[in-house]
Amino acid sequence: MNASALLRTTRRRNRRRVLAAAGALAATALLPATTAGAANPNQVDPAQMVPTLNPDVAPWTCFETGGGVTCRASSQESYTNEPFGLQCDGQRVYITGRFDQQWTRWHTADGRATKTSVHSASPGDVFSLSPTGDGPSFTISGHFNRHYVYAVPGDPSSRTLTEIGAIYLGRSSDGGPLLLHDVGRVTFAQGAEFEFEVVASSGGIHDAYSDPTAIDRVICDALT
Repeated sequence: MNASALLRTTRRRNRRRVLAAAGALAATALLPATTAGAANPNQVDPAQMVPTLNPDVAPWTCFETGGGVTCRASSQESYTNEPFGLQCDGQRVYITGRFDQQWTRWHTADGRATKTSVHSASPGDVFSLSPTGDGPSFTISGHFNRHYVYAVPGDPSSRTLTEIGAIYLGRSSDGGPLLLHDVGRVTFAQGAEFEFEVVASSGGIHDAYSDPTAIDRVICDALT
């Protein structure tokens, strides 16, 4: 697994762990929504949406808007000196960082998804060879949007994902020039199974997507 995929996996894993640890809090947070749903006829049960709303970013709130349904959620996750799954010259790499997302998904009146927008921000994932974060480090930041468009409402196999913005910007943590650029637009092949795997078209500078080993190589060069 290359570093680009590891970054996505690390963020998903931590989000699930944080949500599990805060299960009681999440359940409490859902109570006002349930109460509000009884009083507000425009609120819709998120469980009715097709496909199922991403459980990693619960709780979702859904409302009737115009001729359809709009659902919103947010997530924030952090990780401190965690093993990253990459090794440089036989030494384990550790990661510290934060990843924030704001989700909006639009649906038809009967709850079938038509479009999703995810505003994503990573102020700085810091990589180090030390489990305490000491020594040389390398930072990758990003600030971008993901757009999923469903050709057939509610059918993930028909959707197309496009990322737009500064997806990966990498430099040594002591400053200096950018050593990794992945900015602009990337559109992946249609179908959920191809997202992040098969690039259909792109525009801009894309070190990581044009070379799957680029992030691994730049991190290890900076740390060793």
